[in-house]
Amino acid sequence: GVSQIQHTCDLSCDLLVHDPWRPVPAMGGHAGMPVGSCDRTAIDCRTDVLTYTSEPLAEDLHLVGDVVFEVFCTADTPSFDICAVLSEVHPDGRVYNVTQGYRRVNPGDNINPLRIRFQATFVRIAQGNQLRLSLSGACFPAYPVNSGTGAFPSESRLMDAQIITLMVSCAGDYPTRVLLPIFRSDQQ
Repeated sequence: GVSQIQHTCDLSCDLLVHDPWRPVPAMGGHAGMPVGSCDRTAIDCRTDVLTYTSEPLAEDLHLVGDVVFEVFCTADTPSFDICAVLSEVHPDGRVYNVTQGYRRVNPGDNINPLRIRFQATFVRIAQGNQLRLSLSGACFPAYPVNSGTGAFPSESRLMDAQIITLMVSCAGDYPTRVLLPIFRSDQQ
């Protein structure tokens, strides 16, 4: 079955500032080096990464299949990227990526909510651990840095790049949510 985690907050949106000259690095997952699951604790501590962390799990959680992230997001530039990473947080604070997705939004796309499909996963999150969603405006060098100008990465110059402010809605009629493919042993 599919379950969802929905984030709400007291403010109408969270802000994320992407600096194209200091992009969030790719680490682990299907597109980073090293590939696979790795400790991303330091990345999640960056000021240009938004994190949303669940309460500790009351029981083991088995995720089998496709994870989908839906977000109402806008930016102050013609184009922007959003990288979303689902991770497991251990009681000692270490964070290990489970799966991720990436989306480029070009001028005129006007798609809200944005749907970001993650890589399929097959994982057990242990009781007592937490789920975390991390958002950033880059995942470099796995994906080219978005200059914010609306130009294709191959046609843009770093000196023309702009700092991008993303507004992630999280209240009222604009919920942000993660659709999880939860497997229960009684579903055989």
